[in-house]
Amino acid sequence: MKALKVRVENGRIVGDAPAGLADGEHDLCLAPDQDDMTDEEIVQLSAVIERSLADARAGRVVRAEEVVAELRARR
Repeated sequence: MKALKVRVENGRIVGDAPAGLADGEHDLCLAPDQDDMTDEEIVQLSAVIERSLADARAGRVVRAEEVVAELRARR
């Protein structure tokens, strides 16, 4: 996830869009900055997400039904 640096002027959000963001309307979700993750943990989480996306793009996936079936078989 990328953070956007913006400011509010007269009730409107003003700032530069990140590179690669298409023109048009976008939903912006503001989240409280109250998580307990350190900067290092955020970097680690981002790396894991990137590796997971790369695996998915390469077809290295397992169907959810297979995972659920395996978990149920362990009972």
